[in-house]
Amino acid sequence: MQDRRGLLVSSLALAAVAAAARAQPTTMAPGQGAMSMQACIDACLATYRLCMETSRHSLEKGGAHAAPGHIAILLDCADLCQATATSMMRGSPIHTVLCEACAKACEACSKNCAGFDDVRMQRCAASCRDCAASCAMMAMTSH
Repeated sequence: MQDRRGLLVSSLALAAVAAAARAQPTTMAPGQGAMSMQACIDACLATYRLCMETSRHSLEKGGAHAAPGHIAILLDCADLCQATATSMMRGSPIHTVLCEACAKACEACSKNCAGFDDVRMQRCAASCRDCAASCAMMAMTSH
């Protein structure tokens, strides 16, 4: 009877661990440890918001900040960040394609924003760099 109870308790514990793992999907990259999909979603949403805020700041500032190419990169990056986050949220089987595109857009936006001597632009550049790294990792490890 004790053996059955022990087996039952062990089975329930294993089931609980499996359920917890499904609730928080993670991916492993060689030498990088675990990265949760939620962390990538959070990075995408934070960068989406910051790119939108930075585009408004740029338009208000005027001059080179409001150049059509600069605004286009900010808005394209914001759009891709939002689409990538929602793709991961719904468990889309093609979220890695969006992650790869988002990483490239974020890299371009980061380089563009880093060229301005402006605290908000530098903050946007840093967020884009972080999101690019997160999305690139997710694209490589979620196959």
